[in-house]
Amino acid sequence: MKKFALKTVAVVLFLATSLSSCSSDDGGETIIIKNSYLTSVDGPVTGTVNQEITLTTKYVIENSCGQFEKFNEVQNGNSKTIDVQVKYTGENCTTASTEVTTPYKFTVIAPGTYTFKFKRNASQFITHVVTVE
Repeated sequence: MKKFALKTVAVVLFLATSLSSCSSDDGGETIIIKNSYLTSVDGPVTGTVNQEITLTTKYVIENSCGQFEKFNEVQNGNSKTIDVQVKYTGENCTTASTEVTTPYKFTVIAPGTYTFKFKRNASQFITHVVTVE
C-alpha cells in the first residue's frame, strides 16, 4: 500500500511540474542573439599609450528589432579578431535591414603595432593596424 501511495504522489508531482513548465502563456519577449559581420572600419592608424582610440565600425542589422549588444573579441598577442553581436527583441519587426555605426574603443598600455581583424564574413576580414607610441 505504501508503494502504491508513493508512486501516486510521484506521478502527481511529475504531471503538475510538467504541465506548469510547458505553459507558453508567459507573455515574455522573444530574444535572439546573432553575430553580424562588419561592412567597414575607419579610424586613426596611430595612437598614444594610455589614450583611448576610437574606430568607427559599420555593420548590418537584419530588421527593426535589432540593436547592438557587444563586440566579441579573441586576442592573440597584439592582434584581435572582432565581430559584432546583435540582440533582436520582439516579433513585430519590419524586415528592412539597416546599416548601423558603432564606435569600437580601446586603450593600450604598451607601445607597439596592434592589428584588429574585423570579420567581414566567415573567412574574410577588414584589417585595421594601429601603431601606438
